[in-house]
Amino acid sequence: MPSSRTSPISLHTQASLVVLCGALYFYAFQLNMHWFADWLEFSPGVNWIFIPSGLRLLFVLVLASTGATGIVLGSLAINYLMGSPDAHVFNLVTSFISGAAPYIARQISLIWLGLDVHLSNLNSNTFLKISIAFALVNALMHQVWFYSVGQTENFIASTIAMATGDWFGTALVLAAASLCIKLVKRFSTSAPE
Repeated sequence: MPSSRTSPISLHTQASLVVLCGALYFYAFQLNMHWFADWLEFSPGVNWIFIPSGLRLLFVLVLASTGATGIVLGSLAINYLMGSPDAHVFNLVTSFISGAAPYIARQISLIWLGLDVHLSNLNSNTFLKISIAFALVNALMHQVWFYSVGQTENFIASTIAMATGDWFGTALVLAAASLCIKLVKRFSTSAPE
């Protein structure tokens, strides 16, 4: 009788996934800044549509701490290469928040929203609740930090703008991922054997 437990992922595979998540997040951040920074930026680091936030939640939903670690590394690269390379505390804390916020939202979803750890009960209603939880957790964590170090002047407005941008980006990414999964399932069931 086959085991219902999945076999553990090797350390090599986990390391590869961490690097892949970090690289994808890094390049998604750059693309978002290229496409949306000029016309959808509320303030530095706060966009009305922020696609990388959706990747952060997706990676952490699927890969849990492995995805969160990748996000932290990708965020470190962003902060050191595109921000101030001498602001070590700011860069480290901001990167940690970037990985911790989706992980906390995942834990909230598991505990309070009844999300199955294997994501088997995901539906559009659950996606909506998870994306709202993530947008709020992420915006609050980042803006409390930014406000405490003087990086934002208007805490309320910046939090609302960041939560809105994170939610739109998350909704777009999760909708695209859901569509891809449906298409793969449809093609795999209709493919001739």
